[in-house]
Amino acid sequence: MTDIRIYQIDLDRDNDGVAFEPYGNLARYQGSPDVNPALYDKVFDGAVDASDIEDIYRIFNAEKPEGYEGRSLSVSDVVEIVKTDDIKPGFYYCDSIGFKPVLFDAEHVKEPENEKITVVMLEPGKVARTAEIGTSLADLQKAVGGMIEAYYPFEEEVCIVCNDEGKFNGMSPCRAVYDPEGRMMDIIFGPCFICDCRGENFGSLSQDQIKRYTEQFRNPEHYFRIGGEIRAEPYEPKVHDLSR
Repeated sequence: MTDIRIYQIDLDRDNDGVAFEPYGNLARYQGSPDVNPALYDKVFDGAVDASDIEDIYRIFNAEKPEGYEGRSLSVSDVVEIVKTDDIKPGFYYCDSIGFKPVLFDAEHVKEPENEKITVVMLEPGKVARTAEIGTSLADLQKAVGGMIEAYYPFEEEVCIVCNDEGKFNGMSPCRAVYDPEGRMMDIIFGPCFICDCRGENFGSLSQDQIKRYTEQFRNPEHYFRIGGEIRAEPYEPKVHDLSR
């Protein structure tokens, strides 16, 4: 196993436009050939099964480790080899062809922040509520009790994030989803949340969206079958059901 760290340029801090540029273009764009660590975020710190740096490139393009939230490894990214028997430790700039050893002061890299998003949280047997959850994969999975799945039943760019095995792993039904004519399209099982999905990552709802979706999905539902058709009846939870 090879212990590595991966650093990628934060596009919002890249005022000189050096992201995705080969090493030879740095001087032209930023006036210096040196890699500027202040532009970079650390997006991975762990061990991978790699015997050379090309293995690392392949892993972070075709076989991304579980929990990795960075971009596919690309030009301008920096790979730090921390500990291995096969690759010389140091920093390597991903160039247009291969990797170039570079000087890189990792102390100036920005550590990832534990960002949070504001969502409408839906849980079986409980009223809808506003919640703040972390954006890491672990935080999202914790919110739904397992692997996540995004469901897009709305006309606006908002989605329901739920447990992708909720219907099969014994979770309780949570909320039904209806089309504009009021016909039931699906039933979500297990806890889920509604969030913005306009960007590359899940985001916060606006105050108007929070109000609308909290009202729309406020109460949990009882489900029953009449004449082969599944029906839902909203109900007001008892006081002890509201404890958190």
